[in-house]
Amino acid sequence: RGKSVRTITFEQFKEALQELSKKRFKGKSDEEALQEMYKLIEGKGPGLTGVTKTVSSPTVSRLTDTSKFTGSHKERFDASGKGKGRAGREDLVDNSGYVSGYKHAGTYDHKVQGNK
Repeated sequence: RGKSVRTITFEQFKEALQELSKKRFKGKSDEEALQEMYKLIEGKGPGLTGVTKTVSSPTVSRLTDTSKFTGSHKERFDASGKGKGRAGREDLVDNSGYVSGYKHAGTYDHKVQGNK
């Protein structure tokens, strides 16, 4: 892989396995060594070495339960507990009218036609 690239393709992964199998199983032929390497990794997923584990204590679950939030914090989440994003953190201003705070936007045509 290149120096600035953090991932490899599947083809590069297979090439790396071939090279590693030669080093790990020195007494065997290239094909036997590759088959032994496949047996080692068969059915296994990525390891979790060095990954932070989540804490499942009652205190943490109580503090992160959005159904128990009150006041302005309650407005930041919808009914399912998912965050609303920016709409939950800020009062978004409706700039659709020609004057700020105008509440009767879109009623002009109705009023004009009603008077005729």
